[in-house]
Amino acid sequence: MKKFLKTTGIIVLLIAVYMSLQALFSFVGVVIMMVAYAADSGTVEIGQAMTMFNELGIQGLPAALRSYTYQGMALGLFLSSIAMLLFMHFTKFYRIRLSILSSMKIKPLLYSTLFVFTSMFALNILVQWFSLSDRLENDFDALTHTFLGAFAISVLAPLLEEVMFRGAIQGYMMRRIKHPWVAIVAAAVVFGVIHMNPVQIAYATLLGVVFGWLYYRTGSLLSVVVGHVLNNTLATIMMLAAGSADESELFKDVLSPAAQLGSEIAMFVVFALISLQIALKLHRMLPAPPKTWRESDEPQERVADTPADVPAETTLQ
Repeated sequence: MKKFLKTTGIIVLLIAVYMSLQALFSFVGVVIMMVAYAADSGTVEIGQAMTMFNELGIQGLPAALRSYTYQGMALGLFLSSIAMLLFMHFTKFYRIRLSILSSMKIKPLLYSTLFVFTSMFALNILVQWFSLSDRLENDFDALTHTFLGAFAISVLAPLLEEVMFRGAIQGYMMRRIKHPWVAIVAAAVVFGVIHMNPVQIAYATLLGVVFGWLYYRTGSLLSVVVGHVLNNTLATIMMLAAGSADESELFKDVLSPAAQLGSEIAMFVVFALISLQIALKLHRMLPAPPKTWRESDEPQERVADTPADVPAETTLQ
């Protein structure tokens, strides 16, 4: 019970800091860009702009002010991601080490990236069948059309989320419980729920299981960071290329509903089988995880010298 409460407390603390930093820097970013808008327009004061934002919401703002607001949100996302990474590093929840870059050989890294790539397609098809709402589609589309937003979504957010959910949360749990799948699934569920958007909750939870298994088997955060960057970068490119249009709309005038469903089922089965084969290949390729799980680039002497109940640097990584 004590271990459960301690683990829950760590997860709650990290999420609370994460959400607080996002809220703080989003507000700061929006205020900065509204000041810039007021200065550029010459007709609207900052107080008027803030009043419009509070009363109308972001979608109700004039196009020019809405564009500035999204740039402010992108700035906030960028700054909050940096701040959260620094928080975890300096509080030793997860010490970010340069040795992560050499923690995997090229061949396993390529296989793990291919595994994520095929899993993405299978899971995307699966989640579409549930017809879940996407309340943040317009916001995500707008953010990807700003430089900072596209960079934060494609690179910084994946790095932060893998450091937090796999490195700090899952890694901490795997050092303290006997069953790694409990840690994998628990971290994936928290990862999904934190997105607070129905379609993202489902997709992120399932993809989080993929990332969690990769992190457990490879012992390297590099494998999941690269896979996550790939996932978000492809999503950003698709948004930039096609806007917020639903890709399935492209086929409605060509295929009947039955034919479309049949093609989706066929593609799901193909990508799912390919993913399974790659996972089996990767499983056979990699050495068995150590009994006391640790990262592949983690200094062994510090792990051996650290009591299991002391939250030192390596036990919190």
